[in-house]
Amino acid sequence: MMKEKLEEKKEEIRCCYKITDTDVTVLLKMIEIGEPITSEDLADIFKLSKTTVENSLKKLIELGLVERSKKEGKKIGRPKFYYSITSNILEKIRNDLLECAKRMELAAT
Repeated sequence: MMKEKLEEKKEEIRCCYKITDTDVTVLLKMIEIGEPITSEDLADIFKLSKTTVENSLKKLIELGLVERSKKEGKKIGRPKFYYSITSNILEKIRNDLLECAKRMELAAT
């Protein structure tokens, strides 16, 4: 239910947050998955480069839509990071879209 509703609002989400189609697609997939995931796994899902996915994730983190956490335990080599949707994501998106709509309405008057 929720995924379809967000899918219908894809263009509004892209416009409100000033992000790319790829960013929105990554966000919606993460909401659908519903659990922490690595950038490598997301890159595999979308058949995109890890760099492209990480650029999207970076933007989504800056917007407060995604959080990054380090996997504990591995001491050798680079740390492995997991990305997850922030809590109350639907409420945040809804409030942000309403705020965005208000700003657009004011700009049009």
